[in-house]
Amino acid sequence: MNAITANELISGAVVYLYENGDFGVDLQLAKLFGADEQDVQEAMLEKTLANPRLVSVEAISVEVSETGTVWANRLREQIRANGPTVGGFERQTLEGADHVSL
Repeated sequence: MNAITANELISGAVVYLYENGDFGVDLQLAKLFGADEQDVQEAMLEKTLANPRLVSVEAISVEVSETGTVWANRLREQIRANGPTVGGFERQTLEGADHVSL
C-alpha cells in the first residue's frame, strides 16, 4: 500500500493526502492506495505536484497493522511521521489550519 506525502511550504510540516482530498499531518488518516489503484495514485500525485504550497511530493510505502495502525515502511518516513528522534522537540504542525486544500 502507498500514501501520498509532502511538506507544506510555509510551515515545513509533513502532510499526507486524506480521503477527502485535503492534506493534514496525521498519517493515520491518510488515503491508502492499493496495488490496483496505481492510476488513481498517479492522478493524485500529478494534482498534488501542481499545488504551489506543497513541496517534496511523493508516494511512500506503508503497511497497516492488525490493529489498523498505519506504519511507514522506511525509517526516514517513520521519523517524518513521528517527529525528531532527539528529545525536547515536537514535530512541526500546520499553523492556523489543520489541512492544506488542493
